[in-house]
Amino acid sequence: MVLPSQISWLFEDHELEYLTSFLSKSTVSLRVQLESISVIKRSGKEERFEMEKLRNSVTKALEYADLLSYMNEILDEVISELCQLNKVKIRSAEIADRIERAFVSRIIEEPKFERAALAYALSRVYNDVYGKGNWKSFHEVDEKLSYFSLRVLQSRYLIRDPRSGRFTETPNQLFWRVAKHVASVEGEESRRNYWARVYYEVLSELRFIPNSPTLMNSGTKLGILSACFVLPVRDSMITNNNEGIYDAVKAQAIIFQQGGGTGFDFSELRPEGDIVASTAGVASGPLSFMRIFDINTEVIKQGGRRRGANMGVLHVWHPDIRKFIKAKAGEYKDRYLQNFNISVGMYDYFMKALGAGGLVPLINPRKTSIDGSNDSRRYAVAWARYYMSEDWVQEVLINELESNGGSIPLDKSKIITWDEALVIAKSEGAITEYVSPDEVFKEIIHAAWEGGDPGLLFIDTINRRHPVWYLGKIKASNPCGEEPLLEWESCNLGSINLERYIADDKSIDWEGLARDVKIAVRFLDSVISVSKYPLHQLEEAAKRTRKVGLGVMGWAHMLIRLGIPYDSVDAIYLGYHIAEWIAYNAYLASVELAKEKGAFPEWDSGLYRPYWHTAMGLSDIAKIAGISDEPSRKVKKLVEDRPPVDWRKVEDLMKRYGLRNATLLSIAPTGTISIIAGTSSSIEPIFALAYARVVTVGTFIEVNKLFLEYLRAYGLDEPEVIRLIAEKGSIAENPFIPRPLRRLFRTAHDVEPKWHVLHQAVWQQWVDAGVSKTVNMKYEVSVKDVEEVYLLAWKLGCKGITIYRDRSKARQVIHFGIKMAKKMLKEEVSKDVPGEPEESAEEVGIGTKMIRASSRVKSGGLRTKYRIARFSLPDGSVGDCKWCEY
Repeated sequence: MVLPSQISWLFEDHELEYLTSFLSKSTVSLRVQLESISVIKRSGKEERFEMEKLRNSVTKALEYADLLSYMNEILDEVISELCQLNKVKIRSAEIADRIERAFVSRIIEEPKFERAALAYALSRVYNDVYGKGNWKSFHEVDEKLSYFSLRVLQSRYLIRDPRSGRFTETPNQLFWRVAKHVASVEGEESRRNYWARVYYEVLSELRFIPNSPTLMNSGTKLGILSACFVLPVRDSMITNNNEGIYDAVKAQAIIFQQGGGTGFDFSELRPEGDIVASTAGVASGPLSFMRIFDINTEVIKQGGRRRGANMGVLHVWHPDIRKFIKAKAGEYKDRYLQNFNISVGMYDYFMKALGAGGLVPLINPRKTSIDGSNDSRRYAVAWARYYMSEDWVQEVLINELESNGGSIPLDKSKIITWDEALVIAKSEGAITEYVSPDEVFKEIIHAAWEGGDPGLLFIDTINRRHPVWYLGKIKASNPCGEEPLLEWESCNLGSINLERYIADDKSIDWEGLARDVKIAVRFLDSVISVSKYPLHQLEEAAKRTRKVGLGVMGWAHMLIRLGIPYDSVDAIYLGYHIAEWIAYNAYLASVELAKEKGAFPEWDSGLYRPYWHTAMGLSDIAKIAGISDEPSRKVKKLVEDRPPVDWRKVEDLMKRYGLRNATLLSIAPTGTISIIAGTSSSIEPIFALAYARVVTVGTFIEVNKLFLEYLRAYGLDEPEVIRLIAEKGSIAENPFIPRPLRRLFRTAHDVEPKWHVLHQAVWQQWVDAGVSKTVNMKYEVSVKDVEEVYLLAWKLGCKGITIYRDRSKARQVIHFGIKMAKKMLKEEVSKDVPGEPEESAEEVGIGTKMIRASSRVKSGGLRTKYRIARFSLPDGSVGDCKWCEY
């Protein structure tokens, strides 16, 4: 076949030869000739397709990577695809995507193609920022990025001109923008410049990266820099202080618009069918209102860059809990509440009741009002936490009673215990029914097995280890669970890249890690000050406690580089001690900041409870998990090289100066920022070694870079080998791969669920907020396997737990391998008939002292609950407290 003479002049001789060859072999009927194709630029301007432009851009990228010999092959592929589109108009971005895909799809054959893809994509950014022909080379910081890092930065973080869509900054300039903005709180210009340089260094070297809103919004008009927020949802449409249902919907929309996510506890809402006094109607229940929040999320795209995310929580005592558990399962799976992660708020009393043969109550929160009002801020069961059997709780209650003459209204007490709330519920007829905890738990784990939801939030564990417990009860978390927060609080996150702290001799740079932890804490604290808050309640809550969340990424890669398998005692042992080292230095940094800038406003040295006092020891963790192996001498030596940790020193300094931040640590998922850093995400194992990634212009195999590096060392980086690995995404059962590689490169599905939970547990001991961790499970796992994971997580002191069984959702971004999945099995859950309820006493002993719950007197026309006590007075006489008006 011969090309028409009127277009043959567009091509060089060798290009003409390749194109003619393609056209002669093609069976596709081409309705559009190349000479008639129009290219639509980003500005909307149209121009004729020019081969010269295509050839020049491809040439420059291939020259940069020393791959010019592939020129004809790349051109042939791109021209072939453009012809097959049969379009008369093609967007320039689509042509660029196809060129980049041509490069990226060849990385497994020749790693240099990633350099070519980076150069091509980076050139487009530089052309926008500097203008074509006005730059000669890339900045060294930009050159060190991976192609995939750059693509993430392009898609979400680099600022564009809103009119033209052109980039107005390079990645290097983004790091400077963020560093300068965060350092702007440092007072004198010399200090601002110093800290800007320090921040720029850790950012540009990818040792520390803050959460997405900080990268996106620093120095912009939006200025909201925190990632996620927990918002109140009161049992009313609207309230005077903007905490009602539709107030929360409005706040959610504002936060989404600026790039944040939201978490909600819906437990204060009265159950479906309950009486609504103002209208003489009946309530529709929490689930109906959750749909409104879900739709609100669907129609608002966050800042044009990412879709909103929510956490929806309902506590296990709520009468609608069984509807909630099934809200994303069965017929509702993959189509209901798709913008929500949902979690059951779980309590110790419920977990301890499992297998005991008794029943637990479901309670209408509206009927547990401590003063008879309809103000859900006074619903006892919604705010109940802790138990009277806990020694420290007894001490708090007794001190309150003694300092208040032996009687205190419950709404004035810092604590309403579960024991008291239960007595109130009984006396007020708030218990709607008693149910079998085993049956409810069975429904939870089956729903989680079926579709990943619900997870569990262990409310008692969260509140027991909340250092500033005296500020209120935590009832919900952010969307991914790493930040259990008080109402209106936000999570201001950033993560240290652990892979960067391995010395050449395979030791750990403990001092370098400590240095950067302290820099990161200062950075995150400053973010609170420079952030712009769209609602005053958000600003007040953030600055009241100044909570920050320093986390990690690159944990799996660090282990591999140290020669430690993820599913090993060595990994657990090392993780425990690295987590403690990070926590220790974070708290030292916060003390120094308090000395320099002042403690957080709600600091109270008498009430603050250091969370490290309740950290579980490694031996206890191992015993609970049934682990008897000892760590190796090699790993013990790594830990012995760690400088000493002295928590007493921290406590002494705290007494003198206080703390700048109420909480400091949080392990976030690091989904996109770990791609920017070019490392593994969070504390997760590698998801898959090689997998098929679907993009807008096709599918290609992506390989973990560290794995490719090790394959190359063994001489196994052949395309055929990698394609075979991509079939499953794992090498665990591949007898042709060397044993050391199989032992080191354990993917998420190769790791038994127990080890997933153990990693979460050891990090949680030294994290004062939460740890976001998904227990990835194989498709074949049973419901019983899910149950064991949930129970183990509670026993090991995790603050929450979530699982995901492979292919249990219709929408799954990345799959383990490229073979067709087998048909999924379905399992029906049977229902047992609940037995009779157990009664509980109205009086609960506190040592030799007694506290009575649910007694009441008239006060201002309302029934106010009091706590009273009979105790020994300082002079030795016995004080018998009277009921009194307050």
